[in-house]
Amino acid sequence: MTSELQRLVDALGHKIQRNVTVDDAWMRQLAFSSHEYGPVDQLRQQSIFQQHDVRPEVLAWTQAAGARTAVEPFRPPIDARIGCIHQRLVVPIRWQGALVGYIWIVEGENELTAEELRTVSQTTETLAAALHRDQLAEEFSKSRVRDLSHELILAGDLAARRHAAADLVDGDYFVASEPVCVVVVTLSADGRGLSENERDVLGGWLDRAGRRLSDRRHICLVRRDHGLLLLSDKDPMFGGTEKVALVRDLLSSILADLPGSDPYAGIGSVAGDLTDAHSSYETAQRAARVARVMAGADRVMSHEELGVYGLLTRIPGRELDETCVPPGLLQLIGSGPKGAQLVDTLEAFLENAGDVQATAEQLFVHRTTLYYRLQRIEELTGAHLSNGEDRLVYHLGLKIARLIGLRR
Repeated sequence: MTSELQRLVDALGHKIQRNVTVDDAWMRQLAFSSHEYGPVDQLRQQSIFQQHDVRPEVLAWTQAAGARTAVEPFRPPIDARIGCIHQRLVVPIRWQGALVGYIWIVEGENELTAEELRTVSQTTETLAAALHRDQLAEEFSKSRVRDLSHELILAGDLAARRHAAADLVDGDYFVASEPVCVVVVTLSADGRGLSENERDVLGGWLDRAGRRLSDRRHICLVRRDHGLLLLSDKDPMFGGTEKVALVRDLLSSILADLPGSDPYAGIGSVAGDLTDAHSSYETAQRAARVARVMAGADRVMSHEELGVYGLLTRIPGRELDETCVPPGLLQLIGSGPKGAQLVDTLEAFLENAGDVQATAEQLFVHRTTLYYRLQRIEELTGAHLSNGEDRLVYHLGLKIARLIGLRR
């Protein structure tokens, strides 16, 4: 929000003696009149307190009223379910035909007079120019941040990373001397490039998630096949359980806007400062890869949770295929429901370090049944489960089978 924008909103509110708010084209609040001039309802209060975090039901309400395509002022219907109990006039703000924002005016029971509408119309033209200038400046800043972030995260040269980190700090885009963490969000398992619509939706929700955090402590970036958030680990809005909650909300929002997508997220390790952000990015990528096979409905995996998958994902994906799975195990996996039962038995047995009693209890079977299944596994695969090396090979084979999608 610029001081010019706030001045224009305050001046308009004073002239017409009404409560005024200005949003951008995505309904994110940019400025509101400093003084209250009349009726205030829950919707106005929440919009002031929540600012950039627009509730989905409010967004749906405005879109149903035709906000995205409106050229002339319109009045959305009163809806107490979202806290709107006073009539509003919404004035689209357009610059050379392109939508750049909205003016919201609380009318209550008294509609604006013709003179007041002329005042609003004159202010709208000035606001359009101001918003256009702000958007140009913001786009320039975003472009600069994107370039520096690519260099920071992807450059193999330490000197280049240091230079990018220094420019981000000197340009007042990011705080200095704080540990950072990267979150990677993927939309598909095959690593395909994102469509234009997917890029727009992913970028929009990454940006919106960032607006819930402190200023100068987050950077959003969309790459060819995924998106990422670079965050300060010292941000009080991102600490503790809030970290995972933020990512879960982000994935839920993406799913709602892209029903056919399959989003998962990985939270990387904490790096000492901006210069080392690339290391957090690499671990976040590995965590996102494992999330697809291990996170289930949660869809989020932290680097600290990877276990042996943290080691396996260091191997390039193109190097891990069916040839890395023991032939006997591969045959067992592909042998139908009976084979699947034996594979589950083998996995439980190995996960319990060969403890027969614990495995039988976990599988809810008698020990005699378990011994029979283990014997069949040895007959069908050629493995010797009393041999430590065979156990290790088959245990790793099971992990690899999950990682490459042979087992879910």
